Amino acid sequence: MMKTILLLAFAVFVSSASLKVNDKTILGELIDELNATMTTLPKEHKGKEIFLRELVPEKESCVHDFFCQAEQELKTKVSVLSKYDDFRTDKKLMRNLHMYNNHHEGTTCKPVDEDQDEISLHKFLENLMKCVKKEYSKPKKN
Repeated sequence: MMKTILLLAFAVFVSSASLKVNDKTILGELIDELNATMTTLPKEHKGKEIFLRELVPEKESCVHDFFCQAEQELKTKVSVLSKYDDFRTDKKLMRNLHMYNNHHEGTTCKPVDEDQDEISLHKFLENLMKCVKKEYSKPKKN
């Protein structure tokens, strides 16, 4: 009987702890991970720099499609490369980006426009950081 009560209490504790993870928490962790990744990422790779499609936020606002497309671009073009360990899907940066997108699962992700210009990985991350910071600075929704 006592074990059952303890297991039930533990289950309630674990489920309530997972509910406390909100967009602000995820965005804060994304900022930390992007900062760490950008400081360790070499700006040049001696002719082997990676280029990604430039994502343009709608009307300068960082809507869900921007984050979803950013995840798609990083997953298909960077995380598959062994020398970019920070972008593996099991690492914190990509997990948090995926988690943030899952919180907005009611929307669909438009594919990246193939006509978009390409920019370097470093510039891509700078743009992503601007959007993450913009979303993080918005007032918290209740």
